[in-house]
Amino acid sequence: MPNLRSVDLSYNNLQALEPDLFHGLRKLTTLHLRSNALKFVPVRIFQDCRSLKFLDIGYNQLKSLARNSFAGLFKLTELHLEHNDLVKVNLAHFPRLMALHSLCLRRNKVTIVVNSLDWVWKLEKLDLSGNEIEYMEPHVFESVPHLQSLQLDSNRLTYIHPRILKSWKSLNSISLSANVWDCGRNICALASWLSNFKGRYDSNLLCATPEYAQGEDVLDAVYAFHLCEDALDLTTEGNPQSAVANNSDQLFSYSPATLNYDVQETEGDGTTNAVTVTMPGENSENAVQIHKVVTGTMALIFSFLIVVLVLYVSWKCFPASLRQLRQCFVSQRRKQKQKQTMHQMAAMSAQEYYVDYKPNHIEGALVIINEYGSCTCHQQPARECEV
Repeated sequence: MPNLRSVDLSYNNLQALEPDLFHGLRKLTTLHLRSNALKFVPVRIFQDCRSLKFLDIGYNQLKSLARNSFAGLFKLTELHLEHNDLVKVNLAHFPRLMALHSLCLRRNKVTIVVNSLDWVWKLEKLDLSGNEIEYMEPHVFESVPHLQSLQLDSNRLTYIHPRILKSWKSLNSISLSANVWDCGRNICALASWLSNFKGRYDSNLLCATPEYAQGEDVLDAVYAFHLCEDALDLTTEGNPQSAVANNSDQLFSYSPATLNYDVQETEGDGTTNAVTVTMPGENSENAVQIHKVVTGTMALIFSFLIVVLVLYVSWKCFPASLRQLRQCFVSQRRKQKQKQTMHQMAAMSAQEYYVDYKPNHIEGALVIINEYGSCTCHQQPARECEV
């Protein structure tokens, strides 16, 4: 079927795709794989689908993506991956989709968005709503300078880094509602950007912390509680990107707490990148204390292992020395026991009673000698000597 142009395999129970399933379909333009039970996309499975423009793999069970899963899709313009189980998004997974204009990743389990490849593509619409995103790399959107529509609502964002705001130059529509915004000084950059944004955005951006601002609109809280008077004048007209960049140092001058994420790219050879995330917080001292406790514990364990190793090597290399050492310990223990026994006997002898019986009569004196000493008593012919 080399002339096949459209394939719809939706709403089946497909659990896996054969690597050569779409081999030879060079004229295929539309492919639907929605609502199956797919857990992974084989590498280079779409290698021959060079005319494919629409691909839908939504509502499956995908947990990760390989970098070369979409290799060969040079003409793909729309890709749907919504309602899967993806836990992280790395834009480096889509390096050769040069014609892609729309990417939908809605309703996954994404917690972090990164980009480990320095390149630029023509993406115009990106939907990341309904995930669990807590952190986005500051440079992640610099690879999509033509982005016009961005959905980030219903995530766990607390702030937006000024570098990200600076890269949103082409946006004309953005959705940021239903996040857990921290309306402290770190919200000033976002508030400044929103106050100067000329496009369309949802108006119900509510503060989650601190307590005095809970439930308040972000912009209203900034004005009402004077959060950014020292950092930025929100009423100043001009270029919002330059204003954000100039004040980024002031907005993020307090001590941060550092979190570590492991970003694993499921390529053919499998590589793992460690991403260090700096999040603003007020409990940096607690983090330092925890670090000290962990370091001390590790040092103690290491010392114990060294002692065990020394004993083991001594036991293996010098068994006679260890035998002599053991005999020395045994002899010392015996001596200690003997000393304790002598002390006990001395204490018992100190409690014995000695009788020195001396009657008025000096005749018939008798001397009785025992192992503890002598006892002298005098008796008359008809009297007994009591000892």
